[in-house]
Amino acid sequence: MAIALEAALVDQLRRQEEDAFTFIYERHKAQIYNYLYRLSGSRELADDLTHDTFLSAYESLPKLRPDSNIAPWLYRIASNRFRDVLRRKRVVSWMPWGDSPRNEAQLSVLGGEQSLPEQEAVQTALSHMKPDYALCLVLRLAEGFSSEETAQILGISAEAVRMRLSRARQMFKTAYAAGELGAVG
Repeated sequence: MAIALEAALVDQLRRQEEDAFTFIYERHKAQIYNYLYRLSGSRELADDLTHDTFLSAYESLPKLRPDSNIAPWLYRIASNRFRDVLRRKRVVSWMPWGDSPRNEAQLSVLGGEQSLPEQEAVQTALSHMKPDYALCLVLRLAEGFSSEETAQILGISAEAVRMRLSRARQMFKTAYAAGELGAVG
């Protein structure tokens, strides 16, 4: 989205113009849903969290900063909603990466297109990672956000994103290899 259009849209959102929010909802709901579905592994939970995300976004419109970027702002809200669920349930269930229509080419570190056994190995590896590292990996590699955007979404510095991403890749490779060895033995 062009910078001038984004700034005008943020201005309309801050004034709580309903058409602007409807436009944002229609433009981003599928992406937010897919992101939350990938994290939660549940269509129902992803649907509930998507609605919670947009409700929270609507309620916080007056506090939206004029220089905000809409997509990272929504992903940050969605990430926080997901973290809230983790705090309540302390259970993480991950979906395979293979059925995501967005940026599949960027998943080369995770094997790109995968057979069902590979998808299960990816799911198992992700379930053994710390959630903050897995969130960083999903945002950066699956969702295609830059380090700066990922930092904005997670509320950390871009340098912290790069460090987490490096560690997350290593955690994933280790967990994935352990799963492969378990499947062979």
